[in-house]
Amino acid sequence: MTVEGFVHVLTTSFSEAFTKYRASHLRDKTVVDFEVEVGPGVWVEGVANTPVEGSAVITLVGVSASEAAQFALWLRTSMVPTPGLVRFSSERALEGGDATEWAVPSGGDLQQIVSVLEGHVARFHGH
Repeated sequence: MTVEGFVHVLTTSFSEAFTKYRASHLRDKTVVDFEVEVGPGVWVEGVANTPVEGSAVITLVGVSASEAAQFALWLRTSMVPTPGLVRFSSERALEGGDATEWAVPSGGDLQQIVSVLEGHVARFHGH
């Protein structure tokens, strides 16, 4: 996993993807800001970086559980060599002291991923 590899797969999968490389303020690494339409009229914005060789951190900004699930499904099926490796957390969970990396279901459909993400939101965001 490299930032360049992520951008290649992202722009191959999403023809109207927007990407912009920039230097990270926290590390001496290149990161990429991106925006993609994961479904009709559903745009997801985020930042991708590779803090450890072969691993990536992708942060989605201002998304619902359903929107994040659509991106996670794409990531699981198009980008990650082993579906069980896709993990997530949220800013609220981290702020509350929970650094657990929650697993995106390694199989199943979009609704199963939505359910897992909605459960996380309910637990940590009080919704």
